[in-house]
Amino acid sequence: MVYLIAAAQRDDLRVIRESSPEIWRQVRRYNQPVQLALAAAEDVISFAQDPAAAAVISLAPCQPGSADLYSWGHVVTAGMAAGTLGNLRMNPTQTLHAVDNLALSAFAIAHKNQSYCLGLGGAAGQAWCALEAVQERLNAGLEQEAILIAGDQDAATDGAPGLGVALLFSVRPKPFASSGHVVRLVSIIRTRERTHDVVPHAANGLAAFLSAIEAGRTSYVVPPQHTDGLSRVTVDLEIS
Repeated sequence: MVYLIAAAQRDDLRVIRESSPEIWRQVRRYNQPVQLALAAAEDVISFAQDPAAAAVISLAPCQPGSADLYSWGHVVTAGMAAGTLGNLRMNPTQTLHAVDNLALSAFAIAHKNQSYCLGLGGAAGQAWCALEAVQERLNAGLEQEAILIAGDQDAATDGAPGLGVALLFSVRPKPFASSGHVVRLVSIIRTRERTHDVVPHAANGLAAFLSAIEAGRTSYVVPPQHTDGLSRVTVDLEIS
């Protein structure tokens, strides 16, 4: 059986800088989706019995990179159009912003985790693939705990809203830290259903899922905008 033990959301880098300076020192070189995802992960990892042995599953942002990286790319492409490559000088830390699984590797290194790691690409609806992977690994007894982390932003521009989400699961029943209720993941059911309302975002779907749990919903039909556009996804829970 799989239980949701803890969850966290982060959406304000200023708060991280001011209230969590140790976390900020670890994440400050990364782009916003990774910063927020790692900060959320640090909020929940204290609930884990053994962070080094937990499965780690990470969702890459659908709007990756940073304003600086995109600006550099425009300089280069404009230079090519003019018959030169333009100014190729770049701050070396900006190269990190193009790494899809950066949150996964940064988290694993920070917590000396050498367990199962899975990085899912920045495509719509990947959150439910990640949830299926959590259920599969823990139900098979391959790990005792799993952490799912995701971060994204509305656009790769300065000042764009961003969100990081982290969820910690365990095979041991414990009260969900946010509500005090025991929350068991029962099943994830997919049926074919094409929709054109998809809004790719790695973290928004998980945030909406957490809101449904807080509201006590035991059968959560994922809104079309949070799916892959090809599937209807229903997550069944047991809350006691």
